[in-house]
Amino acid sequence: MGNSKAVLSMKDLNKQMLADASDASARTAIQGGNTIGIRNSKFTYKNELIGKTLEVVVVDYVHTNAWYDDIFDPESPAPPACMAISTDGVDMVPLASSPIKQNDTCDGCDQNAWGSADRGRGKACGEQYRLAVLQPQPGEDYSTCDMAILTFPPTSRKNWTKYVKDIKDKLQRPPYGVLTEFSFDGVDDWPVLVPTYAKKIGTQKDLSEIVARRAEALELLTTPPDFSGFTKKRKPASKKKAVKKKASKKTANKKTAKKKKSASKSKFS
Repeated sequence: MGNSKAVLSMKDLNKQMLADASDASARTAIQGGNTIGIRNSKFTYKNELIGKTLEVVVVDYVHTNAWYDDIFDPESPAPPACMAISTDGVDMVPLASSPIKQNDTCDGCDQNAWGSADRGRGKACGEQYRLAVLQPQPGEDYSTCDMAILTFPPTSRKNWTKYVKDIKDKLQRPPYGVLTEFSFDGVDDWPVLVPTYAKKIGTQKDLSEIVARRAEALELLTTPPDFSGFTKKRKPASKKKAVKKKASKKTANKKTAKKKKSASKSKFS
């Protein structure tokens, strides 16, 4: 997918990145396309194993809320029963095409309340970030390479929020202005994504090609999933209240170890 737009000057690019960095930082105060899998703390793409780290440019991202009427099966993924997509995470509402809308708005929805999850004290509705990413392969550049979607699960949201703020404050750049390495936090038993700054996107050509694909990224990220094959699996989850339990010694030690590890590593230059 080439682009015929004129190449922007570095002055114009730096000015645009500074404005977009502030916008991106404010937005984090939050199926479709080629999806990158994160099962078993390993990255996969088009059924091929990538490894435990992934270095990409994040062109854009959105906030999503997704509620499933059955336990999610990674071997047979299905669309959520109710879903919301937003560029800023404010005043989110379910998509009109959601098969089983749970409420008129996400705010005040029973599935979006702490303690509503079938297990644990979390929310039945998963709050996530969806990222559109680029990683040119040999013989490709940012104008021609695949655009893929990487989803930050609820347990990883705060890591992305902190990272976006860090690169804005320290580098005055939005996510698309840097190369980001993603890895997994080995402390947890489930995949927790950790973003790490790798380096700035330094050439005028690369930055121009990335900027030229931002509209494509937003369209990809905001396109609703295909609900055509959706079948209702169960009645809406019951409204259950969170049950406070005293953390075991093992759990407490695990949490302490996790705190010692940086949520999003920093090596800014």
